[in-house]
Amino acid sequence: MQKNINDLLKKSFENNDYLPKKLLLEDLDAGVLEYLKSLNISMANFENKEIAVPIIFLTQERWAEFQKNWKDLKDESGEEISLPFMSIRRMSVKPGTSPLKRTVPVKKKFTFLRVPTFDGNLASYDLYKIPQPVRVDIAYEMRFFTHYMQDTNVSYQKMIMDGFSDGQGYAAINGYSIPIMMEDPSEDNTVDDISADRKFQIIFPLKVYGKLVDPSAFERVKTINKIQINITES
Repeated sequence: MQKNINDLLKKSFENNDYLPKKLLLEDLDAGVLEYLKSLNISMANFENKEIAVPIIFLTQERWAEFQKNWKDLKDESGEEISLPFMSIRRMSVKPGTSPLKRTVPVKKKFTFLRVPTFDGNLASYDLYKIPQPVRVDIAYEMRFFTHYMQDTNVSYQKMIMDGFSDGQGYAAINGYSIPIMMEDPSEDNTVDDISADRKFQIIFPLKVYGKLVDPSAFERVKTINKIQINITES
């Protein structure tokens, strides 16, 4: 019985969601990709069956290769991707323009969080100093590629009606609600010089108003244990 009581007390003091979660550039990239996938954009194929349109995240290196020969694009498993498909790439990262009520220069630590701990007998708190999150504005470019003009209508409708009906959407990333703004789309309809194969493109500029949270910068402060719990059977 004593062990069960101590286990219950220890569980109640476990550090689950007290400290802010990690949020770095790779998390924002993955979160934006997942948000676009969640729109479930699909097109009817030649058999009139609805097929999900794949979306691929392109690094700068992969984008350079893709520009040389867009037909060689492959997914994460190495499978070739045929039209229609979508691509997303990060264009720039800039200091954030989102207004803050207060700012602290030189990354001084300004938030103190108490995290309860319990070792079975002794209950206490760990004190953490948390740096102010750094705000960032990240520009992305999503492109929709297809052979057929009618597919572009579906893409417009999905992005505007489902993803950004008020001009913005919110991506849930590591417990944070991150706003994504869609700016004015444009079209880039070109003919490949080599194969003379026409492809239609819609370019959707996206801007993410994010922040960077690095748990490795959290500083733990030693505190004095003040509460001792002794439970005995009567």
